[in-house]
Amino acid sequence: MSDMLSSQYDPVDARAFEAFILDRTDQYGVVFYDAALQITGWSAGAMAITGWAPEQVIGQPFAMLFVPDDITVGLPEHEAHTAAVIGSAENERWHTRRDGSWFWSSGMSFPLRREAERIVSFVKVFRDVTHLRARTKALENTVQEFREREGEHSRVIATVAHELRNPLAPIRTASELMKRLPDQEGQFARPLAVIERQVAFLGKLVEDLVDVTRASSGKMRMAYCRIELQAYLNEILEPAHVVAAAKGVALHLLQPGVPITIEADAQRLQQVVLNLVNNAIKFTPTGGTIWLTVTLDQTHFVLYVRDTGRGIAADILPKIFDIFTQASNETTERGSGLGIGLAVVKDIVTQHEGTVEVRSDGAGRGSEFVVRIPRKRPHGAEPEPLPHPGAPAA
Repeated sequence: MSDMLSSQYDPVDARAFEAFILDRTDQYGVVFYDAALQITGWSAGAMAITGWAPEQVIGQPFAMLFVPDDITVGLPEHEAHTAAVIGSAENERWHTRRDGSWFWSSGMSFPLRREAERIVSFVKVFRDVTHLRARTKALENTVQEFREREGEHSRVIATVAHELRNPLAPIRTASELMKRLPDQEGQFARPLAVIERQVAFLGKLVEDLVDVTRASSGKMRMAYCRIELQAYLNEILEPAHVVAAAKGVALHLLQPGVPITIEADAQRLQQVVLNLVNNAIKFTPTGGTIWLTVTLDQTHFVLYVRDTGRGIAADILPKIFDIFTQASNETTERGSGLGIGLAVVKDIVTQHEGTVEVRSDGAGRGSEFVVRIPRKRPHGAEPEPLPHPGAPAA
C-alpha cells in the first residue's frame, strides 16, 4: 500500500536486533522455511510459544504449525503463495503446540531470498495473541448493546426511505410511457437516459437505506445456503473485472486451491464483496492494482480487499462505516455522498456475526478492508441452509 522507503541503520544495531529477535525474546516466534515448505530455522521465541526445540522441527514440514483442517484445505501452501505473489501474507488463525494444544496466532509471512528470479526461502514472524480473543468477544458485546440503542435513529431513516420510494414508481412508469411515444427526431432519448440512470441511482439508495434500517432493527433476514466459495467469487466478480479493465486497473483474485464450502446468505455476501471491490475500483487511479485475497482459519473465512488507490484520511478512518459519513478531504473522495454503502457492508457482516475493519496509511497511500465471517451459520439461525446453485449436494 505504501512506497518502499530507503532506510539507514548502524550495522552493529542491526546485528543486536537480529540477536534479540532470534535468540533473546519469547514474545515473537520466527520460523524460516524454504521453497519446498520445509523448516530451515527456528527462533527462541518460536520454541517458547510452541514448545518445540529447533532440533525437533528443522527439516520438518512448515505445515506442522497448522491445525488439521487448515492443512486439509492447503493453507500452508496458500500462505507461502500469497507471500510470494503480493510480498507478504498476513494471517490470524489457530496454530498448534508440541503438547497438542492450540494458540491463536497473529503473524506475517514474507519471501526472504531469491536466486535466479526464484524465491528460495521465506520467513514467518508470529505472536501468541490468544488472550485477545476474549477481549474481542467483550467488544462485540459492547457493540451489540450500542446497536440496540439505535432504534429511534433507524425509524427516522426508515421514514425517509419510505418517502423516497413512493415517487419512484410513477417516475419509472412515466419514463416507460414516454419511450413508447413517437420520437422521430430522437429528442427524448438523451433526457430519458438521464432519467433512467438517476431513478436507478435513487432506487439503489433507497434499498441501501432499507437494508440499514432492517439491520438496525434486527429484521434483516439471512437466507443461509451452502456456497462453494471459489466458484461463487469467480462468478460474481466477472462484471467487476470488466469495469476494472475498462478503467485500466488490475484486479487480482487469490484463493486457496482446495474448494471451500461455507454457509452464508449468497445475495448479502455478494453485496459485501461487490461494494468493497467496486469502491476499490472507483478510488484506484488508472494503472493501479486491487487484490482480493481469500483465506480461512478454523472457524472463519477472511476476505482482504487491498488497493493502491487514494487511501483514507486519518480523520475519516475511525468513522468510515458510519452512515452519512462524508470526507472532509476532497482529494480522497472517500466517504463522498451519503456513505451508505460501507454502512450496509458493516451491517451485513455483523448480521453474519462477523467483523469488518479498514486500514490505510492516509490519503494517497491505498487502503485495505478485512472481512471475517464464520464458515458455518450461527446456531439457531433461520431459515435453514438452502443449497446454492452449483453447491455440492448435502
